[in-house]
Amino acid sequence: MWAVAVGLSFKSELLSPSQVWQATATLAALVTLGLVFLHARNRTPAWLSLDHYISPVLAIIAAAAFSILAPDYRVHALAMFGMGAFIFASSFVDLSRGMGRERPLHRFLRDATTFCALLALFFLILQSNDLPNIVKFSAIFVVALLSGYRSFRFATKREGLALLSAFLTAGTVTFGAFGMVTYLNQGSQYVAVILAFAWYAWQGLTVHALDDSLTRRIMFEYGLFAVICVYLIALALVTGRPIG
Repeated sequence: MWAVAVGLSFKSELLSPSQVWQATATLAALVTLGLVFLHARNRTPAWLSLDHYISPVLAIIAAAAFSILAPDYRVHALAMFGMGAFIFASSFVDLSRGMGRERPLHRFLRDATTFCALLALFFLILQSNDLPNIVKFSAIFVVALLSGYRSFRFATKREGLALLSAFLTAGTVTFGAFGMVTYLNQGSQYVAVILAFAWYAWQGLTVHALDDSLTRRIMFEYGLFAVICVYLIALALVTGRPIG
């Protein structure tokens, strides 16, 4: 909760955007150090692995960006409380897994927190008019890479395999972002949803393939997200104008 209390101060008129980002970096560092201490104390296997700390840091960055763009304090407060919920949920999953108390609901919490943070960051990156496209695509690649790495580390203990899978996933999503930004006449929220669905479908199939749990039902479920992506792209190409 202290992270939420600190985050609520980001909307102060005394802070410039650059100072908000400095405070964000400090908050991310403090949260990470706190989680390192908890994982070390609980003797979590591979407690120094980055996948334990990715979701909280991404949630903090997304909440800080929303705080700068928020039109009023209510939206800012909602973003900060959402940040706190994401930090708690993702950390709870990792700590429980490290203590051997993993439950079926934990996979859902892991996927939900990772997906929502990724979707929010994709939207924030794409809607920024101050960033050149090369910076946008690089940022999308980094976010997709880190999010994918976190997901794949749950499926395999091999760092190299998880990193390679995340790299391929991030490369595919970034290539899709380049194509959609270049050829689709759509708003940032429309493209962000397509990219997030594409990432979710690709990483979901890969995760189950890595842990040897890929079944026809799972292929259908994640394949449905891929079909939705194709439909949304086709709809945008056919209409030729912004949707929504």
